Amino acid sequence: MELETIEQFRNLVLKLGLPRTDMVLFGIVCPYCGKNDRIRSLEPPEELNEEDLGRINMDLYRRIWGELQPKDVLAVCKFCHNIMQLQGEAKKAIPLYEW
Repeated sequence: MELETIEQFRNLVLKLGLPRTDMVLFGIVCPYCGKNDRIRSLEPPEELNEEDLGRINMDLYRRIWGELQPKDVLAVCKFCHNIMQLQGEAKKAIPLYEW
């Protein structure tokens, strides 16, 4: 995965204040910073309202979501703001890129 695409998605998530729900996924460790109490699932594009986010932002979110992991759950660490993939019914976080 291109680091530039991941950074673009990360910046969009920060700009839009996503996720809209503030439900912590306890027990999942961030593969980037090691925190285990800051992981939140990102909403898939179909669960977001285009009127709230704007058409351009929504189109970008939808496109990058599809490029990153169209069939898996994506999450963000609210401490380090990195995007990750959740696997195994959200029991394990996998980094989208390695430093």
